[in-house]
Amino acid sequence: MVVSAVATTGIYCRPECTARPAVKNVSPYAAPIAAEAAGYRPCLRCRPDRHLRSVEVTNAPLPVSGAVALISAGFLDRFDEDALAVRVGYSTRQLRRLFEQYVGATPDFVARSRRAHFARRLLDESDLTMPVVAAASGFGSVRQMGRVVEQIFRFTPSALRAKRRRSDILTTDGGLRLRLPFAGPLDRVALMDHLRPRLTPGVESLADGCYRRTLEVCGHPGVVEVDLVGHDDHLELVAHLPTFDSIIDEVARVRHMFGLDDDVNSANNHLAGDPLLAPLVSARPGLRVVGGWDRFETAVRVIIGQQVSVAGATTTTGRLVRRHGVPLTGEALGLSHLFPGPAQLAPLAAGDTDERMPRRRAMTIGALAEAVTDHRVDLYCADPDSLRNQLVALPGIGPWTADVITMRAGRDPDAFPAGDLGIRHAYANISGISTLPGEDKLAERSLGWRPHRALAAQHLWASLAAHDEHDRSKDSR
Repeated sequence: MVVSAVATTGIYCRPECTARPAVKNVSPYAAPIAAEAAGYRPCLRCRPDRHLRSVEVTNAPLPVSGAVALISAGFLDRFDEDALAVRVGYSTRQLRRLFEQYVGATPDFVARSRRAHFARRLLDESDLTMPVVAAASGFGSVRQMGRVVEQIFRFTPSALRAKRRRSDILTTDGGLRLRLPFAGPLDRVALMDHLRPRLTPGVESLADGCYRRTLEVCGHPGVVEVDLVGHDDHLELVAHLPTFDSIIDEVARVRHMFGLDDDVNSANNHLAGDPLLAPLVSARPGLRVVGGWDRFETAVRVIIGQQVSVAGATTTTGRLVRRHGVPLTGEALGLSHLFPGPAQLAPLAAGDTDERMPRRRAMTIGALAEAVTDHRVDLYCADPDSLRNQLVALPGIGPWTADVITMRAGRDPDAFPAGDLGIRHAYANISGISTLPGEDKLAERSLGWRPHRALAAQHLWASLAAHDEHDRSKDSR
């Protein structure tokens, strides 16, 4: 999304801002982060920091987009640029050069901006003290927060809090409330329809449009709630946590899970260029690829779902949680367990436990847990092809499983499980052919949907439900 930076004021604005500076003083930037790196601050009137995607990586090499995803997940809160460069296979100098070219800012600047913008949201929407805001935003101290916030916004944290509007403040009735804005349409019905049959008993719930789940923070359990229906341009999160330190990373998990940072408009425009997909995109323009809260948890769920129904996989996952998950001391908002991590599930690799699922499938879960623990599988790998190769090297994980894990857990926008039976049926339905396409043929056909094949797959899956509903309506007439 292009923003307009005004040289005479040092401010950048959304295209629809009511301010009207002289054209000679205006310069376009590809994204807010690029304008900030050039020394401009966001406009206080149109608030581009609230309404636009901060970073755009269109046409960037995969390692660059992968590095941006790692930064969004908090990688540079724990490591430095050198470690990030090694993680994506570049030298530090090369990574910085490519970031300047494709992002408009260095990796370190992107990380600082991320923390500063999150702090700004807490300053606006909560009455948390400055030390709590600093810790929640990933800063090491209030002084560090003040320095970075003033660099990005040209105001101190105290001055920004004084400038907040009454409508910015969210009332607190237990827990910390935060808005999670997004750009483009969001199909909330489709989102909830996807979640509802897949909720892990004891760990997740969905009622009256509110998604709830358990999590662990600093060794202690907590619960987050996400209101999926109550607001037009944002979701609302309520965090019931023992500490708000680094809650910025938990918010990133929510954004990752629901695809709130996806550029759905660009993806729709590309996919609508295919006559077969155009009606599907037109019918569901707000459809997004739904991910998972935790990458390991999501991968385990995909493995459990091999060759069984969604309902059967949910039942089996619930049994796994009751057997290996950490129970809460008392039910929190109707939830009872934390999802087991790699340490709890690694013993399944030995195959000597009764999990009431196929023995080989349980062993595959254990093998994944072992591989994650000893770093043979990096679920945060910036290169989707490398992640697929790591996964298929494990016993019991084939191309379909690897593709779905890469799509749901890794959020690779181009992942496409061409061998999925549902996708093949959906393609046959929309193509009007009587026989299912072969996996190779469908994979070749999907090349025209790149780099948005994951969303294409989501549209094809969604079309199956619409097709079944159409058949039921015909039967009822």
